[in-house]
Amino acid sequence: MKTVLLVASAASAIAASANAGFLGFTGFSYIASNGNRVIDVFAVVSNASDKLLNVYNANITNNAGAGGATFFTQQAGLATRGWKPDAATSSRSNTIDSFMTIGVDGGAAYGGQYYASGSTGADGGFTFGWSTLGNTVPANAGWFLSPPTLPDSIAESLTGMTGTRVNLGPAGAGSNLGVWCAHMVMSGDTTSCLWGATAAVKDGVTGLVSSGSVTAGELIPAPGAIALMGLAGFAARRRRA
Repeated sequence: MKTVLLVASAASAIAASANAGFLGFTGFSYIASNGNRVIDVFAVVSNASDKLLNVYNANITNNAGAGGATFFTQQAGLATRGWKPDAATSSRSNTIDSFMTIGVDGGAAYGGQYYASGSTGADGGFTFGWSTLGNTVPANAGWFLSPPTLPDSIAESLTGMTGTRVNLGPAGAGSNLGVWCAHMVMSGDTTSCLWGATAAVKDGVTGLVSSGSVTAGELIPAPGAIALMGLAGFAARRRRA
């Protein structure tokens, strides 16, 4: 049975409307058959026509490494690829490789499988580990879709996703639409994975660009965690495109 949890600051809130654009982040976390923990992260949006432009100022850590250090799993034999996605092998069902993405390659499933967008690029904040071994994420990293007019970044339904859903940002629970932006694999005994990032989304109805930030949102809630955990802050703003 799928579980849904909300992780948010009780003091932070945004007004969610039918055309609110970016609403927050959400993660789906599960233990794969090989024992690894897999977390897929989505930027939650309000309209099916909304498009994720980029994710930036990302600070992402876990305690999977020795002594609680950050360590994300990268696929053996592909160490030079790092966090850069490969449209041929970076699938949502991959349980041995971590990568970033802006949406799904081609904007739809291929042969029943969802692949990361091969048109995802790194911004200047991704100072290491994009196309080289990347067991950690550099501070303030960012990635984007180029060109932004590709169909890859269109929202998809979040209904039926595998794993426990954890919403980062109070409005994230208000929608079942999102754009895939990260696939993180780590040791199955990892107890904490913190996600902090800003996303920019172009509203497909109004044309407005909205952006919002989550700070240190926990994607692996402790067993028995209640719906409102008070571990993440969310801020949002909108501007004209």
